[in-house]
Amino acid sequence: MVWKVSVFEEWRRKISTIKKLESEICDKKLVEEAKSDWHSRRRPRPCGLTIHIGVGCDYACSYCYIPDMGFPFKSKPYHLTGLQIAYSIASNPYVALGLNGTFLAYGSVTEPFLKNTANRTYEYLKATTRCLGNPTQISTKAYLTYDNALKLRRLVNGKLSVLVTIITLKHYDKLEGKAPNPELRFQTLYNLKKAGFNPVLFLRPIIPGVNDYEIKDILEKAISYDINRVLIGSLRVTLRIMSKLKALNIPLREIEKRILRKPKSFNEQVPVKTADIKKKIAKLCEKLGIKIYYQACQVCAEDFNIPCCLPCSIKYGCCKEDINYDVSEVKAFLETIGKGKIRKVVDRKYVLNIEGNVRKEFTLFLRWVLKKKVVVK
Repeated sequence: MVWKVSVFEEWRRKISTIKKLESEICDKKLVEEAKSDWHSRRRPRPCGLTIHIGVGCDYACSYCYIPDMGFPFKSKPYHLTGLQIAYSIASNPYVALGLNGTFLAYGSVTEPFLKNTANRTYEYLKATTRCLGNPTQISTKAYLTYDNALKLRRLVNGKLSVLVTIITLKHYDKLEGKAPNPELRFQTLYNLKKAGFNPVLFLRPIIPGVNDYEIKDILEKAISYDINRVLIGSLRVTLRIMSKLKALNIPLREIEKRILRKPKSFNEQVPVKTADIKKKIAKLCEKLGIKIYYQACQVCAEDFNIPCCLPCSIKYGCCKEDINYDVSEVKAFLETIGKGKIRKVVDRKYVLNIEGNVRKEFTLFLRWVLKKKVVVK
């Protein structure tokens, strides 16, 4: 398969989408509200742009760091309408649209299917799928019935990357006491599969000394539900999280041994080293016939059948084909649309090197269109 991309064509898609959404929204006040929203100017993370369908989360999991980011353990739906969120995302100068565009990720600072957020989630997914068409991923701990799963599939025209978080069978009452129990979440995986999705078990965070001893049981349980893909990820802790886990009598010895350093402030997030545990999980997955992923964007790229040569894909050997594009067109785009002074553009296997003066928004736009690291010198 040859995947061809035209940078000018992708830019025209962006501009025409913005204009179309402006005409659909009609009301100038609503347009201005969407244009001034944080989604319209926030730089995407390396794995994509996180979409807030709500703020805060009722589940209040013990290891969650959203309070350390300033969000409450009480949810409320986001204030924009579906058309407004689509317009806000389209207006973001760092974001590319369509199938060649920036990955969109739902479920970062709230649970998408809470009582307060579910309708907003459905509304946003319908709007961004219809109006933008970007590769989209959602993560959840909720219980979704088969009817919920079918509704979800209809709203996104069958295209959505779905992650279901299950990290423990034994300690969920302490770690995730307000969330649906693991059995219900396995049922969610089953319902999503039955509805035509190919959901992934999201095993994050790995908590050393707590849930690393039951990972085999979790994986074998997933297999019994016909789930053969798993995404794993590490734990980040703050002093508040450590204090919370200690109060719940969760053993901290292994975490304290593996933490990179002591947090400098009460809310600072610090990673916990789990590379050796991940290697053991990888060997176990190979033995059980389960495909393992280390980054959420890897799953999204595979689910939407998109070649990707971004650094995370290269690191884990997921990049199997290049995106075909015209280097001279890239140079012309940066000079005309980007108003940059470009001396040279050199295309290498995993990196696009640009010599000249380029504004950051065009660098990130190119990064997502070409799915390749862009370096400006």
